[in-house]
Amino acid sequence: MGFGVMQAPLIDLTLTSAPGFGVPTNGGSVAAMPAGGVYGSRNYRPTSAAWQPPQRSCAIVAGTARSGKTALVNALIRRSAEPIEAGDAWLVFRHGDRSEAWAYVPGHREPRPFPERSSAKGPVRPARRIEVAHPSPLLKRVALIDTPGRGELDPAAAEISLDAAFDGLGLLFVVDAAAPLARADLDLLGAAADRLERIAFVLTRIDQHDEWPEMLAANRALLASRGSKLATAPWFPVSLDPASVFGVAELRHQLEAWADEQSAAAEATAARTGGVAAVTVSADDGWPEHLDREIRARRLAAIERVSIDLATIHVRCVQELGSGKGCPELPRVLDRQLHALSVRSTRQLHADTREVIGTVFGALLDAPADEPVLARVAAAARRAVDSARDEGRERDRALLVTTTSGVAALTGAGALDSLSATGAAEPEGAGRVVSPLGIGLNAGSYAMWQARHAPGGPPKLPDKKDCRRWLQHALREIEVELGHELSERYAELRQALSIIAGDAVDHGVLLA
Repeated sequence: MGFGVMQAPLIDLTLTSAPGFGVPTNGGSVAAMPAGGVYGSRNYRPTSAAWQPPQRSCAIVAGTARSGKTALVNALIRRSAEPIEAGDAWLVFRHGDRSEAWAYVPGHREPRPFPERSSAKGPVRPARRIEVAHPSPLLKRVALIDTPGRGELDPAAAEISLDAAFDGLGLLFVVDAAAPLARADLDLLGAAADRLERIAFVLTRIDQHDEWPEMLAANRALLASRGSKLATAPWFPVSLDPASVFGVAELRHQLEAWADEQSAAAEATAARTGGVAAVTVSADDGWPEHLDREIRARRLAAIERVSIDLATIHVRCVQELGSGKGCPELPRVLDRQLHALSVRSTRQLHADTREVIGTVFGALLDAPADEPVLARVAAAARRAVDSARDEGRERDRALLVTTTSGVAALTGAGALDSLSATGAAEPEGAGRVVSPLGIGLNAGSYAMWQARHAPGGPPKLPDKKDCRRWLQHALREIEVELGHELSERYAELRQALSIIAGDAVDHGVLLA
């Protein structure tokens, strides 16, 4: 059994990369570096004219299974087509001149038409997300992201949902009028109140339950104990019956108001950042050692956190093997846990980047390292990272667990984008410097643990001991490879900030 990083086969993957940039000399100026990465856009899209560039103006539609999330989205955008069998995939609705859908599957650099007409039989690797184009006026302003509806809202799914909402407009939480909010719902919403600016609730199926006002009052009482933000969040009772639609127009107005608020905030931030005067530099000969200490401490802490998280994932997956659906369910559970780990590690990486910039440049500069200064340094650092990549090595690397319990690397922005739940453009600003982490399971890892159907006999289930052995080896390899990926990103950050700080000290003013 082989381990280590393997180059994944490039079959049916036709997206090619642009030439990389050269490594700048020590005397190179930050201001002269290229303004964009090798792809220009961080996300690949089909060339169809129906597709618009990805936007941050996206609202996350979450809720428990069978609460009517997808029906609500269809009503908001006036889509009457057949329901999409998305399974565990995220559904991303964007504006397009005509209706079409594309699946983003880990292990491929390009999206595939959905549903794909194929003669292939047996289980396949499910998509992480399915993007649906639809000619809705609302989608010109707000993309809608429907979270997976299979099963209950477990901690991993909740974490992915909150991360997506944090980078978007906000969270629409859908509640069935027949049942009160569950404990898992309240836990997610309590975390959402700490992280998100905008939360709204939608009460569905009010046309089927005459007692819905009492249920609304009960849910409000449950939320009141979780803080004032949840207690005062707006509620939108809706009926989605085609014969008596109610409340949907008001919800559209709420989403458009969120988009207006975000646009105004972005314009205000751009005005502040663009008008920053020259910032002079203090005489600080110890900044290189300061930078090294900050990077080293955060790198070690990040790697340790990954080790702890993987131990927790191991426990969760072993529990699944011992109960529930056993080996056939293992790939789904592990993939979702690794998705959440990628999200969590990327978020921490961005937070560390922001803190390092603030700490090092706060001591180096005469002026306070406020938001405009942080944004200037982060933008210059991102250009430096794009420029200083090693020749022949892509900055973006998707990691895929294989049937041998090894980890394969597939490079390119398209490969990394296929692991994203939302496909939204990365937010600009301090913290977004190095590329995100992405890891999942390849198609073979899904197929190998399914029941084997022998002709004329009962299905043969995989041996649970083999499942546990494969899981243990895979998590060990993931720990090694994620440690390498994190070390490279912190090294990229150190190199980029060294260039910027060195230029600032040499010229006596922040050039970024």
